[in-house]
Amino acid sequence: MKSLLHLVLLTPPLLTHAILPTAIVQINNDISLYASQASFGSSPPAYSDRASIQWGAALPPSDDALLCSDTANTNNNVNVAPGVAMVVPRGECSFQRKALNAQKMGASAIIIYGTLSSRYTWNATTDVNDAGGEGGEMIWPADKFDYDCDHGSASIPASDYAKLDFYRGYNAQNDGFLSGTSPQNLCVQHSEEAPFLEKCASNKCLVTGENVTTPQGLTHKACCAWDLHVWLYGDSSLVEDEAVVIPAVYITMEESEILLDVMRGASDRGDPVTLSVYERYVPQYNFSAVLIWAFGVFVAWIASYMSSGEYRRVWKGVERQRSLNDAGSGSIVRSNAAGRSSPRPSNSAISSEERGVYRAPSEQERTTPVNSRTTSNVSEDPESLELTPMHALGFIVMASISLLVLFFFKIYNVVKIMYAFGCSGAFMQIVVHPGFTALFVRMRWEGPLRPFECLTEEKASREAARGGWKGQLLMCLWDFLGPIAPVDIVSVILSYGMGASWLYVAFTVPHPDTLVFYWVVQDIFGTCMCILFLSTIKLNSIKVAATLLTVAFFYDIFFVFVTPLLTKHGESIMVNVATTGGPPKADPSWCEKYPFDADCKGGDPLPMLFAIPRIGDYQGGCSMLGLGDIVLPGLLLSFASRYDEAKRLIGVIGGGSGRMRSNACPDLPEQNSSNPLCFFCCCCRRGYFGPVVVAYAIGLVSVVLRFDLSLELA
Repeated sequence: MKSLLHLVLLTPPLLTHAILPTAIVQINNDISLYASQASFGSSPPAYSDRASIQWGAALPPSDDALLCSDTANTNNNVNVAPGVAMVVPRGECSFQRKALNAQKMGASAIIIYGTLSSRYTWNATTDVNDAGGEGGEMIWPADKFDYDCDHGSASIPASDYAKLDFYRGYNAQNDGFLSGTSPQNLCVQHSEEAPFLEKCASNKCLVTGENVTTPQGLTHKACCAWDLHVWLYGDSSLVEDEAVVIPAVYITMEESEILLDVMRGASDRGDPVTLSVYERYVPQYNFSAVLIWAFGVFVAWIASYMSSGEYRRVWKGVERQRSLNDAGSGSIVRSNAAGRSSPRPSNSAISSEERGVYRAPSEQERTTPVNSRTTSNVSEDPESLELTPMHALGFIVMASISLLVLFFFKIYNVVKIMYAFGCSGAFMQIVVHPGFTALFVRMRWEGPLRPFECLTEEKASREAARGGWKGQLLMCLWDFLGPIAPVDIVSVILSYGMGASWLYVAFTVPHPDTLVFYWVVQDIFGTCMCILFLSTIKLNSIKVAATLLTVAFFYDIFFVFVTPLLTKHGESIMVNVATTGGPPKADPSWCEKYPFDADCKGGDPLPMLFAIPRIGDYQGGCSMLGLGDIVLPGLLLSFASRYDEAKRLIGVIGGGSGRMRSNACPDLPEQNSSNPLCFFCCCCRRGYFGPVVVAYAIGLVSVVLRFDLSLELA
C-alpha cells in the first residue's frame, strides 16, 4: 500500500512550453534571482542543502572580461580562491568554454548573465580598412530571435547614433545608452508611435543595422530587445577530457543589473558578497493527484446518488403519508418472530396515491394532456434513456468516429465551443435554476417565478385563433419554450455568460489551465455534465453494463496502444487528440515569445476533464481526470443506486421500513458488533451502492496514475 501511495504521489510534472528558470541565485541570503541551468556540468545543490552553500563572488580578470581565452595556455592565468562563483557576461565564445575556463581557475560555480553586446558579432577578415586596421563586417542581431519591433521601436538620428561605438563589434559601454527607463536611453528619446517603455517589457533595445533616410536626415532603427532565460547548450568542439564538473547557470540582463549593483556597492564599502546557487523547491508529493482522485470519487458518488432521486422521492412521500395516517387513525401493531413489535398500517391506511405507483392511469388521465410546466402539483420524472446493448455498441462507434475526425481534421476549437455551451446548459439545469428557484421560494418572492403574461398558453391560443403571424409566432414559442418566467431569463444569462467567459479565456490565453477562474469553472461544468448525463442515460441490466464497459476497455487499448503501430508517425490517436494535436512543433524559446504562433499550438488537453493545478510546483501542470472515467463507471454506480432505492421503495409500499441488506452480507445479529464480518459488511448493509463506490474509488487510483504518466510521456 505504501509503494502504491508513492507511485500516485510522486508522479512527475507535465512538460512546460518555455525555458523555465530551475535554479535560484541568492545574494547575501536576502535577494533571490531565478536562473536557468546548463546541459553540461553538475546540477546545483538541492533545495534542502541551500543553507550549506555560501560562495564568494568574483568577476573575470580585466584582460579576459568575457572569459574566453584558453586559461590553460596563458602565462597570466589568475586563479580564484576555492568556494567562489564567477559572474561572467555572455558573448564571444560558447557557454561551456566559459564554464571550463572558470573551472580551470578554481571557481566552484559560474553565473553567466545576458548582455546587449552579446547579440552582436564581428566577422573579422584579413583585409586592411581605411584606418589601417583589420577589416571585417558587423553581424547584426536577428529579428524575432533577439528583438521585436512590434514591442517597441525607435529611430535614432545620426547625431545621437555617434555616441555609440561599433568599432570591431559592439562595445559594452553602449548598453547605458540603449537600456533603462531614464531619458538617457536613446530608444526612450526617439521612440516611434507609442512610448517605448509602455510596449517594451525589457526596457532595452538593439540597433538593427537598418538605416532610414528621412527629411530630417539619416536615422538608425532600434527595436525592443528580448530578455529571457536561455538554455545553456554545450560545445561539441571541446574534447572529452575537458569536462565541466561545476554547476553553470544563466540569469537575464535585468537580474544581472541587480547582482552587479550589489557587487559594486559591496566593493566600494569593502564588504564581502556571498552567493548561493541551488535548485528551486519541488514538492516531494503530488497532493493534487490525491485531490483529483477524491474529487472524482465524490462526483461519481453524487451523480449516481442523484440519478436515483425519483425512487427516493416516492418512498419518502409514502413514508410521509403513512406517518400522517398513523397520526390520524393509529396503527396496528404486529409481533415478529423475534418477539419485537413494529407499527404496520392497516390496508386502509395506505392511500390509493401510495399504491398508485403501479396504478394504470384512468380514462380521464389518458385523455387529458398534462403539462408539467403549468401544473404545480404534478411532478414528472426527468426524461431518460435506458441503454441497450445496441446503444452501447453505437456509443463506442460514434466515439471512434469522433476521435478519427479530430485526429485528421484538427477541429479542436469546434469541440471547445460545443462543450462550453453544452456545459452551460447543464450548469443552468443542475445549479443555477434550481438554486434561484429555491432562493425565491424561501424568500416567498413569487414575482420572479410567475411566467410572463404575454407568453401563456391562453394568450397563445387566443392569438392563434385570431389568425395572423403574431398568433402563429406565440404558439410556436409556447410549443418550443413553454412558459417563461424572469427566473428562467436570469438563469440563462448567468449560465451562458459564464460559459462564454470561460470560452473567451480558452481562446485568448495561452495554456490557461493554471488560471483559477478557468480550471474552477471547468471543474464545475464537468460536474454538472456528469450529473446530467447519469440522470438521463441509465442502464437497465448488468448485461448492458458488462457489454459497455468491456467494449470501452478494448476501445481504450486500441486507440492508445495499437494506433501507434498504424499511424504514419507512430502517434497514438487517443493521446494526440487528448493533447489537441500533440506538443508544439516550435522551439520552447520561440513559443515563450510568440505563444499564439501556429507552430506553438497544441499540448493543451481537451476540456472534457477535471483539472487541479499541482500544488507548490513552479513547473506548473495539472493533475487531470477525464470525464469518461466518471460517467462510464458511473453508469454502473447509478444502476446500483437505483436498484437499491427501487428495492427500498417496494419494501416501503409493502408496509415495511424499506431497510435491507445486500445478499453479499451475512445475516449477523446487530448486537454482535465485535464480529469482524459485521465490520467488513457495514458498508453494504443498505445494498450494493456502497460497496460499488468503494470498489470504484480503489480502481480510480490506477486511472489517476495512468493519466499523469501518459501526459508526461506525451
